[in-house]
Amino acid sequence: MNLPAPQFQAIQEPEAFLHLFPHRFDFIYAEHPDPGDRPDWKTEDRHPLSDRLLQEGAYLYGVRFGKQTDYLMLDIDRGSLYHPHSDRLAIPRLLAALETLGLVEAVAVTSSYRGGIHLYLPFQNAQETWAIAQVVSTLLANAGFKLKPGQLELFPNPKPFSTAPSLYAAHRLPLQAGSYLLNRDFQPIYGDQTTFVQRWQFAQHRNAIDSRTLKRVLQQVKRKRYKLSGKAEKFLHDLNIEVLAGWTDSGQTNYLLGRIAMREYIFGHVQRSIEPLTGEDLAAAICEVARSLPGFESYCSHQTDLEQRAMFYTRSIQASHYYPFGSKHQAKTALLPETTAPLKPNWNQSQSQAARDRINNTIADLQQRHALPATITARRHAIRAYGIGNQTLDKYKELWHPNYLKPIQGGEYHPVDADSINPESQKPIQGGEYHPLETNKLVAHAVAPQGQAVGFPEVGGSGGFSTGIAVEANRRKSDRAAQHLAKMQAWLASDDPILMAEAQQFFTAQTQQESVSLISTDVVAPEQAEQPSSEEAVMPGGFGRSQPQRRVGKTALQAMRQLSVAPQQSVQIPDVDRALQAEVEAFFAQHQQEHPEALALAWSAGVYNPLAKVDLLAVGARFLEPEEEDWLALARMVGWLLVEDELDAIYFTAPPPTFALEQADWYVRPDLTTFLESPVLLRAVVQQYPIPEASLRGVVDQKVAALGWQPAQLEQFIQALFEQPEKALESSDWSLLLFELQLQEG
Repeated sequence: MNLPAPQFQAIQEPEAFLHLFPHRFDFIYAEHPDPGDRPDWKTEDRHPLSDRLLQEGAYLYGVRFGKQTDYLMLDIDRGSLYHPHSDRLAIPRLLAALETLGLVEAVAVTSSYRGGIHLYLPFQNAQETWAIAQVVSTLLANAGFKLKPGQLELFPNPKPFSTAPSLYAAHRLPLQAGSYLLNRDFQPIYGDQTTFVQRWQFAQHRNAIDSRTLKRVLQQVKRKRYKLSGKAEKFLHDLNIEVLAGWTDSGQTNYLLGRIAMREYIFGHVQRSIEPLTGEDLAAAICEVARSLPGFESYCSHQTDLEQRAMFYTRSIQASHYYPFGSKHQAKTALLPETTAPLKPNWNQSQSQAARDRINNTIADLQQRHALPATITARRHAIRAYGIGNQTLDKYKELWHPNYLKPIQGGEYHPVDADSINPESQKPIQGGEYHPLETNKLVAHAVAPQGQAVGFPEVGGSGGFSTGIAVEANRRKSDRAAQHLAKMQAWLASDDPILMAEAQQFFTAQTQQESVSLISTDVVAPEQAEQPSSEEAVMPGGFGRSQPQRRVGKTALQAMRQLSVAPQQSVQIPDVDRALQAEVEAFFAQHQQEHPEALALAWSAGVYNPLAKVDLLAVGARFLEPEEEDWLALARMVGWLLVEDELDAIYFTAPPPTFALEQADWYVRPDLTTFLESPVLLRAVVQQYPIPEASLRGVVDQKVAALGWQPAQLEQFIQALFEQPEKALESSDWSLLLFELQLQEG
């Protein structure tokens, strides 16, 4: 008789505690660490974790989650702002945020000897793991809690939608070495596994997931990662009210198509969980929404040419100063190849070149004075004394870092010890040859050349830069205008109806000098009074001028018109296209004049920038300060900025209601952050939101893990950098350590 092949499986001991954690595949384990050290976790995927291994206790163990789960766990580190030692009301607030879902009772234990807290939230009916993770993370975010390593972590971790399989993060099991039950005051008490099970079962009976809340929050989760701030929610709400009412009478087509185009372009991808809509996709969405609205069949008198009108609105909104919520850049339409004239550097390229020049000149000055340190940290500090930030140094490590430095032709390095550097003894080179006038940031204020240390009155204030004499700026404007005119003429001669339509729109705008088109949907403010001149006059917002001069206030609209001046051309435009474009322009001009508060709200939501297309070099947009560059880089690393490049999170803009160019400066975009409700000046954000040490430590741990370092390797690295152990590091040292670890990754 043939017997069935034996089925090999993990040995299950009849203990209630072990049955609480049924998913045993891809478990983690680590040897018991030495006091003060972190465990070195490894994953075992060859066999599931057995009860017998757990009972032996020879290693520390942790488990992951399967397709379904009947519990959650929240991890709060000892240094977290949410730990009772920092805020004893944080955990009650956290649990209150989850009450709407039905989670009201938790089992609290210490995670290890380090003093972190694990909050277990068991519930009665098992849920889909991905769904419950997304819902809980959303509720916590709505209540102001940030899921960040070192602060607050959720297990199972919320994973983005993906067709490729991936494992959930693992957590260590409770009541192992260093883990103890906690009472209501979060004080350790004696308790064995039986006590833990009793508390678990008590919490499980109290926690019943509310299915209606689960479904409702899941609808929010479908908005991908986009976090609509209060201002963005209101802006979308206002658009929805206007759109969803549909047609109630004739003569409303332009108004409704304009509102639909704006809503679908700015928020369509958020509501549909897709990429931002552009081109034909956006035009199709406008038609789809329009046809679905009440009153379309009865009152819309443009049903036959709806597609044509939708395309006009599509091209117009894409050329405007609005952009999709949460996008890195404003979506651009496909353009014909530019002229073969050599391209001039843009603002980013100019800042990059200025930064490289500052580093090169600094190195040259330190060499000349025989004061270039040999060690990495000392050299970094010496260069930073010249007003150069850590982020800039990391970007151009090949210019200064001993491990990456490329020899300067004909040069010779003279490293010295860090102790020999005395900032007070630093003197400028005669004539200031190493100080580039474009940036005024090569040296610290205390060692700047005579006449440039206070306010930089000769070449610009606040560490900014000068655009040079007015003749050069005018020449740039003329060149740009000529290039744009040539491009429009090429589009008009092409066979592409869309490009021809845009060229026609451009030439029509030239013949209508006083008309306001959607391309510049701005509030036209009255002319500001001319300001008196001053020998030390500096533009508000940190702009500098090469020479003191009188300046007449301009609105953003006037500034943009000056930067895009082109000679008027006599072009034959078909009457039907002229009339259609005039209708589109008339609607937006009227709505803009009647509802200036709508522009202000759009700006506050972070989706409108009246200076989106202004030449930053021409208007004198200042270069970033070292502390601003460093803050942006650190904020991105700790997860405050939802971008891969920190410069995407800022933009050059001016506040409402006038959007005056004189008030323009660098702002942090709220739609690309996790904590802002409206645009805030970058320099103000840097001052108001310093990066917490606990957050920096969390990212340091992540980078150390990514490098595969053991605790001893990290300690050796810290000792080499700071000549002191980790426990002696100060708050400012952790940011420097993070930048150095970033270099190791590169």
